[in-house]
Amino acid sequence: MVTVETAFALISLAVVGSFAIAVAGALFVLGACQVTANEVARQEAREDQVAVARAKQDAPRGAIVVTRREAEAVVTEVQVSAALGPLSWPLSAQATVLVERP
Repeated sequence: MVTVETAFALISLAVVGSFAIAVAGALFVLGACQVTANEVARQEAREDQVAVARAKQDAPRGAIVVTRREAEAVVTEVQVSAALGPLSWPLSAQATVLVERP
C-alpha cells in the first residue's frame, strides 16, 4: 500500500508543480506586457514613431498592442493569450502617460 500512496503523492506533486510553473510563466508574460505598454505609451507621448516601432517589437510573441489618445494622455494596452497545452487565458496590461509638449 505504501507504494501506491507514494505514486499518488508523486503524481499530485507533479501536477501542482506543473501548474505553479504555468502560473509563473504567465506572470512573466504579464510583466513583459506591462513593460511594453509603458514603453510604447511613453514614446507615443513624445511622438517618436521610430521608438514606438522598436518598443512594439519588444512585445511578447502574439501580443496585440493598441494605442489611443484620450484628452491629454496616451493610453496603451497590450493583450496576449497565455497558453498551457489546451488551456489558455487572456492577459492584458495598460499604461497611461500624459502627452509631452515641447
